[in-house]
Amino acid sequence: MRRSVGGNFAWTLSAGLVYALAQWGVLVACARLGTMELLGEFALGLAITAPVMLFARMNLRTLQATDARGAYGFEHYLGLMVLNVLGGVLLCCAIGLAAGYSARASLVIALLALAKGFEAVSEVFYGALQRAERMGLIARSIIAKSVLSVVLVALALRTTGSSAVAAAALGLSWAIVLFLFDAPAYRREFGGMPPWHRLWRTPWSEQGARLKSLLGLAYALGITALLGSLRPNVPRYLLEAHFGQADLGMYAALAYFTALGGRVVHALGQAVSPRLGRYHAAGDQRRYGRALAGFVGGAALVGVCAIAGAVLLGRWALTLFYGAAYARNLDLFVWLMAAAALEYVCVSLQIGLTAARELKAQALMLAASVVVVALGSAWWVPSVGPVGAAWALVLGWLVELGGGAWLTLRAWRRLGLQGTQAAPAADAAP
Repeated sequence: MRRSVGGNFAWTLSAGLVYALAQWGVLVACARLGTMELLGEFALGLAITAPVMLFARMNLRTLQATDARGAYGFEHYLGLMVLNVLGGVLLCCAIGLAAGYSARASLVIALLALAKGFEAVSEVFYGALQRAERMGLIARSIIAKSVLSVVLVALALRTTGSSAVAAAALGLSWAIVLFLFDAPAYRREFGGMPPWHRLWRTPWSEQGARLKSLLGLAYALGITALLGSLRPNVPRYLLEAHFGQADLGMYAALAYFTALGGRVVHALGQAVSPRLGRYHAAGDQRRYGRALAGFVGGAALVGVCAIAGAVLLGRWALTLFYGAAYARNLDLFVWLMAAAALEYVCVSLQIGLTAARELKAQALMLAASVVVVALGSAWWVPSVGPVGAAWALVLGWLVELGGGAWLTLRAWRRLGLQGTQAAPAADAAP
């Protein structure tokens, strides 16, 4: 049974906004119940773990949701994700120790990596439900873990004032939802044995070739996710190195406003991506192009609203949620929203390219964008500070926008050529 795109979008948008507000609430709790240094320590942990754990996730959810032909089973996606998560958590722990951070900062990094590991495993369940267009079940799960996470983190900060305990509370909330909601919801929807039994009872000695094949398809998405996460975090590494954790905490607090618009774009993308995958698999150039054009236009509109909101309401919003010290950085806030507006359009193009299985080309495009951001950050951050970090992001997103538009046009034209070549063959058939 197919659900309407509008209904799925409404569910996904509602859950995405709640999730973004909850994650924002975590940062507000750190700012209000702790210090700017504590917020910077938490932000540093997120900046270290995000690229590694996003690479471990390999964007398997999108690959799974757009797997219109069912090339791989649920157990293959779950098995690969569990292996990737274990490796990602260990790598984050090693980075924390090798980088010479304090014992407390290293502990925060390890706990945040574990929390993101639970979230990554939930993504496999979401991918299966998304392919079936059961966005309501996904939305309920996201809302539950969002509310639980902000409550537990706020309680942890109020009672202990420790960033490590707050990171542990975040992981606990995501683990509870994974085991008590996501796994049972999957079994109710699809039946059969419990999902964990499918993982343990699969004869991996016989399925190793298929798992390797899935890894070969997904690794490009993993590199894409890694590069996509490095892009906003490279400036943060330089900010922390040149100006300390207080400036990093301020920058991270302002930058998180961009996640609200991002959730709108991602919500629409999750509702549209299964259909983009089906249209592309069917060779339907017209529907694929129309759906993607509408998606890109909607993303651009969200970006325009974000910039206008920052200019008109930015100082008031920053004072209300963070305090007067943060509101003094209105110029930085506007530049961050400009970068976000470009990001929203680029994300919509990425989802369309993933549905078209243009994976390796995305990785090359993102690599160029990350290099531009790194060079811009190295040039501007030491001399200009946080605003220079925002300038570097704007430049990097412009590079990706140009590459993404060209790749999208190429994929759309290829789809048309496939339809043109198929038509004469059908006419020639007896």
